[in-house]
Amino acid sequence: MEATLPQSLPPGRIVESYGRSGRLVWMSDGPVPDADDWWRRLYAERARTGLYPVLLEYCEDFSGFNVGGDDPVDAAAYLRDLWRPGSWPSFPEWPGLAAPAATGLDPGACAAEVATGVVRENWARCLALVEVERGSDAPAALHWPGTDDALTALLRSWEDRFGARVVAFVHGGLFVSAAIPPKDLHEAHVLAGEHYLACPDVFHNNFDDWENTYPPELLTQRRWYFWWD
Repeated sequence: MEATLPQSLPPGRIVESYGRSGRLVWMSDGPVPDADDWWRRLYAERARTGLYPVLLEYCEDFSGFNVGGDDPVDAAAYLRDLWRPGSWPSFPEWPGLAAPAATGLDPGACAAEVATGVVRENWARCLALVEVERGSDAPAALHWPGTDDALTALLRSWEDRFGARVVAFVHGGLFVSAAIPPKDLHEAHVLAGEHYLACPDVFHNNFDDWENTYPPELLTQRRWYFWWD
């Protein structure tokens, strides 16, 4: 399917350095009034347009990067290779990937709620449209600073297991919605370990007792935030 820009958009432009790669990327010229409403509308149109919407704190964060990205690595193999007996939590051996609950929220509705929170809390008010088949590929498609094949693999895996959706890029950080919680507290501990291996910075900076406090939060938390120093 060839990507097609919607007829109605806020002021913006196709970013030429990306366009030459053959992948269409559009960005707003700056902050957009009612950016969360725009995000919802563009998300609902993504199957028709072939373009996935993301919120941005600063469009200029992406000005020096080209789209691309290699095939993602296997998420389970990547985490298993990183896992050590002292990893959080300290399972005596690799526990496998965390299992989701049988049911959850609608992923699109959950992502829209997160988008509203991100905009209203003034984290991100700029918009981009990215030619990708799934939102988990958006960071690699934009060559967002810090993206590698492992992050793409993890986002795809969380998308499949927990109804996760990439919603917003902020300076050094990423907001992801999660429509389906872990199956139980044990699985929440396993998922917390996945998050820690993917992004230890956010835990060391934001939590005093994260090994005990973070897993229970994952049972009800619909917004995941990752931040890399």
